[in-house]
Amino acid sequence: MKFIKKLSLLLTIILYTNIISAQIITKPEPISGKSLTKHFIQQHLVYPEKALAEKKGGKITVSFTVDKNGNAYNHHVIDGFDSSCIEEAIHLVKLIQWKPATNNYLPIDYEHEYIVEFSPKSYLKNIDKNKNKNIPTQEYPSEKSYKIYNYKELDKAPKPFFNNQNISFSSYLKSELRYPDQAKEFEISGSVKLNFIIETDGKVSNIVIENSVGGGCDNEAIRLIQDLSWIPGIKNDSLVRTQTTQEIIFQFGERTYHDGNLY
Repeated sequence: MKFIKKLSLLLTIILYTNIISAQIITKPEPISGKSLTKHFIQQHLVYPEKALAEKKGGKITVSFTVDKNGNAYNHHVIDGFDSSCIEEAIHLVKLIQWKPATNNYLPIDYEHEYIVEFSPKSYLKNIDKNKNKNIPTQEYPSEKSYKIYNYKELDKAPKPFFNNQNISFSSYLKSELRYPDQAKEFEISGSVKLNFIIETDGKVSNIVIENSVGGGCDNEAIRLIQDLSWIPGIKNDSLVRTQTTQEIIFQFGERTYHDGNLY
């Protein structure tokens, strides 16, 4: 009987030791989450003309390292089908910002992969869907680096683009916002604060919710920002990537507005 008790105690100690020493590893994740990142890739993808004409499609796997600070480097393709599509896939993945991998909750360097899918049919469908969207004509070339600037570093700050010069950002929000049903039901009010990057093509990426309201307001704020075309920031006569924050206020029973500033 004593032997059984000792054996049981020994097994318990061994099991406990294994649990303590076990490694709990989480992989890197896009800071926007998987769904928003997939949408961002679809919106930013520029299909190489020859590949599109030849109806070439498939998946390209880009491998890279995400360090403990969330910086990604050493991008290379481990599985691809067309050189021009490979170049575009690497470009798109380089635009993604990452949360680092962790080992027992501590950030670590991690070799990671991301798959970019090229589908001529889906691409043409997306082009047709956005054909009436206002896109400003760019007078400057895009900076070749992937550096992200803040407003203080710019020669000219980014701003929303409207064909109608009489439309302001405030009037756009007031006319286009759809107050979510759940927020109406529970009379939810509050301020949704979004952090995002305005890319050199005038589209937004890497959206992060810094202050959440819930009730569908977060998703509605994201939709409003994504549906806009933007005039990118300018530095040294080049279009650059710009990090910015926007606050959208939901006030139940009143017209929704924003704080009036991009910063």
